[in-house]
Amino acid sequence: MRGQERERGARDERRGLERLIGHSRAITRVIEQVRHVASTRATVLIEGEAGTGKGLVARAIHESGPRRGAAFERIRLEALPPSDVESELFGNEREAPGEDARGGRFEASDGGTLYLDEIGEAPAAVQVKLLRAIQDHTFERVGGTRTLKSDVRLIAGTRRDLAAEVESGRFREELHYRLGGVKVRVPPLRERREDIPLLVESFLRELNRRHGRRVTRITRGALDRLAAHVWPGNVRELENVVEGMVILARGRRALDLSDLPEWLRGTGSQTPRLDVTVGMTVEEAERQLIAATLRDTGHDKPRAAAMLGIGLRTLYRKIKQHGIR
Repeated sequence: MRGQERERGARDERRGLERLIGHSRAITRVIEQVRHVASTRATVLIEGEAGTGKGLVARAIHESGPRRGAAFERIRLEALPPSDVESELFGNEREAPGEDARGGRFEASDGGTLYLDEIGEAPAAVQVKLLRAIQDHTFERVGGTRTLKSDVRLIAGTRRDLAAEVESGRFREELHYRLGGVKVRVPPLRERREDIPLLVESFLRELNRRHGRRVTRITRGALDRLAAHVWPGNVRELENVVEGMVILARGRRALDLSDLPEWLRGTGSQTPRLDVTVGMTVEEAERQLIAATLRDTGHDKPRAAAMLGIGLRTLYRKIKQHGIR
């Protein structure tokens, strides 16, 4: 029986690590770090640019560890209004007679893993409760007085420099210490270009299944063009581009250069240059950069945000702030 359990555990670990695709030195280091930390109870901070696959690393840690059979909960703090973050994490006691109390993600992931995506977006009040939940495994629901316990392994992800956020006063120093005891840095795609063929091959298999297509492969010319691109949106942007190519492909055939988006085929206009001059304010330079990026992406805001290295909510805020149309 123990031998069967060990075999099953090894199989689950392989399945978790298979999410991390590539043979480059950069991604191999990440895989080794996941192996080392997965079997522990340590809180892990995953750092990396938007679109690099921090969520995949978090799930690989969960699936490679002893909690693999329990819940894995993921919450994107950036996608929530700040006023909703606390109740989403810790739950809410009934606000009126007849209403049911609602548990939060800490209760839902009891015995398992909770992944907090973009932890740098956590409001100050939530940071205080998070610190206590990490230290004592206790919390109260919003509007409640009963202390609850939850055995949760916490993993956090961020594209921000949290040390700089601490210096600016936007992030609690004690929470940073608690989260950052074990750090895993996920490299941007430009640091692991040799992994692009394997990533594209994996995407083709999954996208064929998802969309009922019959793409057989991708030609060397098209693959070389993909590998030469900088990919500011990282693996997520690459997958989105390949998905668009697969969806538009008809019949059983290979993808070639003609299937690439125009901006990747090199037939479109050159990348626009900004006229930034000495004496120009930072605000004006930022406005020009955001406006030019929006024009270059055809006002595709998710892609523009990925290219700029900021969150979509931040981009919308800056568009309004600078009066960009």
